[in-house]
Amino acid sequence: MDIKSAAQYIRDSVDMQSILDLYGYTTKHGFMVCPFHGDRDASLKVYEGERGWHCYGCGRGGSVIDFVMEHENCNFRTAVTAIDHHLHLNLMDGHENPEDAETEKRIQDWLDDFVAYIYEVLGQKEKTVLEELRRDIFRMRDCERRRKMEPPDLTAADYDFMNQWKEISMYNEYRCEQFDKFREEVAAWRRRRRRARSA
Repeated sequence: MDIKSAAQYIRDSVDMQSILDLYGYTTKHGFMVCPFHGDRDASLKVYEGERGWHCYGCGRGGSVIDFVMEHENCNFRTAVTAIDHHLHLNLMDGHENPEDAETEKRIQDWLDDFVAYIYEVLGQKEKTVLEELRRDIFRMRDCERRRKMEPPDLTAADYDFMNQWKEISMYNEYRCEQFDKFREEVAAWRRRRRRARSA
């Protein structure tokens, strides 16, 4: 199916709610906050069926294709292709540009390599932070031991460290938590890539 026929099929068959679901938008009584301007009054009206949408605040509106074009800041062909792909309509199977497919493959391969590199760097940085945390804990214990001596065997730098230790340790623990979260996001991204390749 060519791009013009695919677009007409989308206009006739795809309702706005399907597109809003893709982006995670919800409506209340057919209205929602417009994502295309600083809207605070839920000015965007979503019409039932395939009738599209209209914002009474900024004046934008149109079909489901127009919504995707506005949302993604893309051209008509890209919007039609995106809807076809994300809703699994299979309207344009067999009409993919081979050069586009090859370019996408190169980009995805580059992303895979880049993510693997980031993952490696992440592990190195996490190791460094954990070593810092262990070193700080050891120093804090040593300072506590020397503080109990008579007289206390502490320098001014030791006292400064003890006063700052709680904030330092909390910050390092926070960094470790962020590493864990990022690692989970990377692992989830890799799982999605594997599923996409095997589909």
